[in-house]
Amino acid sequence: MIRLLKCEYLKTRHCFIFPTAFAITAICLCWCLYGDVDDEIIKYGWRMFLYQFPLVNAIFLPLLSMVIASRLCNLEHKGKMQKLLCCMEKRGKLFDAKLLYGLGIITVCVVLMWAVTVIFGVVNRFLGPFPIKLYLLYFIFTLIPTVVIYIFQHTLSMLFKNQAIAFFTGIIGEFIGIFSMFLPSLPFLRRMVLWGYYGVLQFVGLFGWTKESRYENAYFDLMPIDWTFFCVLICAGILLYLIGRYLFCKKEV
Repeated sequence: MIRLLKCEYLKTRHCFIFPTAFAITAICLCWCLYGDVDDEIIKYGWRMFLYQFPLVNAIFLPLLSMVIASRLCNLEHKGKMQKLLCCMEKRGKLFDAKLLYGLGIITVCVVLMWAVTVIFGVVNRFLGPFPIKLYLLYFIFTLIPTVVIYIFQHTLSMLFKNQAIAFFTGIIGEFIGIFSMFLPSLPFLRRMVLWGYYGVLQFVGLFGWTKESRYENAYFDLMPIDWTFFCVLICAGILLYLIGRYLFCKKEV
């Protein structure tokens, strides 16, 4: 497996995959952190980020997954390289190696986003101690949905030569996921799609905010964590991996 991972690196080192991933990550961070740091942000900053960032993650991280999966898998579709590789190595190992390589890039980007967010709060001296337990939960609830979405996108990109299929499916799913986060009265909608689990696993809510008074009577508070559907998401990821690997092994190249 280490040999296959090294091969993936050698194949992609001149394809600008890492700069592309970091560029998307940088745009996401600029979207989140750009602007003046006023008294409201300093006062509510730690929990405000936990409330606002799941929506931003639902926009950028599925996009990151689509781009990386498509770029990695498109290398094999060009020039029928996939057929040649399948003659030299077992298909299951090829599927796993490319998946692990892509997940490594995705994980690095998520860790980078998390670390920059924490550093931003510390540098700007947000009030109160750093809630490390809450931010570790936030990290897990950001990484796991992204991993599952990447497994799905990876499977589509490996199975279909036309990467527009994977992109179109991912964009539709992302749109439904984002739309579901604006409909808290319909929790079943966000639970139906992988892209909605950034909202399902959101555990900080804003209460008492109005257009007139804004944050004067508002406060951020913890909400119950939906552990049941967290387990459902993990099971869905395992199932998607097994199905995707099986289909790829049976696919004619």
